[in-house]
Amino acid sequence: MQLMALANVEHLLKSARSAIIELLKSGGPMSAEQLARELGVSKVSIRRHLAVLESDGLVQHQKQLKERGRPGFLFTLTEKSECLFPRTYDEFTRGLLKQVEKQFGKAGIESVLEARANEQIEQLRAKTEGLHFEECLESLARHITELGFQADVHPRGDGTFELCQHNCPVESVASAYPQICTHELRVYREVLDCEVRCECQISEGAKTCAYRVFPPAARSLRVLSPHTMIEGR
Repeated sequence: MQLMALANVEHLLKSARSAIIELLKSGGPMSAEQLARELGVSKVSIRRHLAVLESDGLVQHQKQLKERGRPGFLFTLTEKSECLFPRTYDEFTRGLLKQVEKQFGKAGIESVLEARANEQIEQLRAKTEGLHFEECLESLARHITELGFQADVHPRGDGTFELCQHNCPVESVASAYPQICTHELRVYREVLDCEVRCECQISEGAKTCAYRVFPPAARSLRVLSPHTMIEGR
């Protein structure tokens, strides 16, 4: 019974926060007082929910200047919150690439993806210019996390690193057009200026997209012992 009660409380809390997010999405910036009035709950309760949503990075606040009295605060959604709303980007992208292929053939697809990859390389190089290798790798992981790939980096015992992507927001598109993954790998290689090897992909049924990254100093390790790459997995 106690577990059921706790589950019910948790459900109510999540429902209230979902309602706040939906209101901010449809109504734009709102104060705690406005949200409390719309949802029919106390301002104390709303502020608690807003504090949780802010700590989760889904909501942010800004000062609201008033003619009289102390300034208040308006709450808005963050970019991170956009992942909570339905998207049809993959369907649109897949349809767009299908039309490119119809009009210009496979060469047209390759040309589009290559141009996009070149643009990404240029942008990422500008972001990572002057960074040491590990800083560059961490910066790359942060960037692709912001794009929805939920990436992290882990050192391996042989001097290499594993760049792991726990989500693929373009999974259905990449399944239809695996060239996307090929160009993604090229982006990582050129931005990091080292060898990067893809070990598994979400679009092929794996739980993650895992890349093994060979720092410049570790290149000789691959040359001297090719089997090390397999044995270290």
